[in-house]
Amino acid sequence: MFAGLGLCWLLAAPDGPEATAVPGVLGLAAAVLLVGLGALPVLGLEPSPVAVGSAGAAWFVGVALTAWMRTADQTGLAPTAVGLGQFVDTLRAGAPELVTLLASCAVVVLVCVHLFGRADPPAAAYAILAAIGVLATSITGHPGQHSIGPVLIGAHALAAAWWCGTLAAMILVVRGRRGWAVALPEFSARALWAVAVIAATGVVSGLLDTGVGDLLDTGYGRILLAKAAGLTVLVAFGVHARRRWVPQAGRHRLAETASLRYAFAELVVMGSVLGLAVGLAGTAP
Repeated sequence: MFAGLGLCWLLAAPDGPEATAVPGVLGLAAAVLLVGLGALPVLGLEPSPVAVGSAGAAWFVGVALTAWMRTADQTGLAPTAVGLGQFVDTLRAGAPELVTLLASCAVVVLVCVHLFGRADPPAAAYAILAAIGVLATSITGHPGQHSIGPVLIGAHALAAAWWCGTLAAMILVVRGRRGWAVALPEFSARALWAVAVIAATGVVSGLLDTGVGDLLDTGYGRILLAKAAGLTVLVAFGVHARRRWVPQAGRHRLAETASLRYAFAELVVMGSVLGLAVGLAGTAP
């Protein structure tokens, strides 16, 4: 994801993404993973409470740093000179980080309750909280300036979070040939719908902010093209997976290490595209 964000600065120089995109990458990575961990029961899997708690804590840190740097930008101060009162004022003014901070705290609290045996929250609760945070962050960007923009970008962000986050969660949880034989076909069947939503909403929301003729002439347009190219590579990965990886894994003919290599290679490309998405949200059209 940081590599994708770095590419944004190269493509949009000198008007690249804002500095808040750096901690924003950490926050989005953790939120996406939480969506995937919470969605694992759909595939017949259960997430590790330790993994959920760690992701929740990382999410809180990433969002807090993003809000702190946004405060520094709005006040014209260095990040080290920002006071707690100024930070609170930024959150109270309606910054999207307030919603995500509350959601990340709720995740950590639920995990602590579970670990101490006080209750057993459903895994879906973590996915819902993370999805709320993803929505709060995504719909406050440039597409939010259009009447249909928030709907498009919200669906786009949630589909991408489920697709990327679930694959990342599977890498953490699935073990053995049997595990991949059970989980991978279920994931592949649902991923097809996620990709369709991502592609359709991405094209329309992108054109809302920039015309076809401006794609090569602006940094925003060039990042958008790079993001589309990354999605094309992921679709090619998906086609190959449905033809080779999924059938072989489903018949128990593929070793666990081979499935992990396939999944990790796809996740690397997914991370780069997510980094481009963070940079795109922080770049003026």
